[in-house]
Amino acid sequence: MTDLYFETIDRLDPILRNGDVAVCEREAVGVMNSLRESPFHIVSTLSISNDPISAARHFDAFYDKESSRIPIAVVYTEMNGFDINTDRWFCDLFAYTKYGGQDDYDWLADWQSEPFPDYTILGLDQLQLVFGSEAKYKDEFSDARFIADLLVVIKFQAFMKAVAREMRTLNVPLFVTAHDYDFIAEIQPRQLSDRVEPPIV
Repeated sequence: MTDLYFETIDRLDPILRNGDVAVCEREAVGVMNSLRESPFHIVSTLSISNDPISAARHFDAFYDKESSRIPIAVVYTEMNGFDINTDRWFCDLFAYTKYGGQDDYDWLADWQSEPFPDYTILGLDQLQLVFGSEAKYKDEFSDARFIADLLVVIKFQAFMKAVAREMRTLNVPLFVTAHDYDFIAEIQPRQLSDRVEPPIV
């Protein structure tokens, strides 16, 4: 990883902790645009294309299953190691009986939930091809490669904010990042009383 990557992470982390994922994305895109053009710049034009409502039902199903067997205090989701696993990008889900806070994330390695089907992430296929190409190993693209890494994580966090608005039963804090990342968003799904259910027709 590069100095620019770590400097960007350090600058954006307090913004992320404040819940401003959109600001993080805008700032990271600005960093990417300041770099020499590379195949990784395509990340700025792509978006996760999954339906947030469909994703919310998947997360609700996980919550419903696990909450029937354990008291859930927090749910965590992370993308797979996407930069080295380029064939399919997905996220896994984990549940915890205690909230461990944001001072130290070691507690996220000790989940209490059982295995649950992962969720495939769509819409970033062109970037997956770039990560699977020789461009990944070229020194002149190293800054762009790692900023693209960060942007994938931020785009996933932004997507999950939209998903959380559609959740019907999952109503605990939701931690969101990618594997081996400490750049973690804490998302608060709307309380059930705040949600407007569609009319039954």
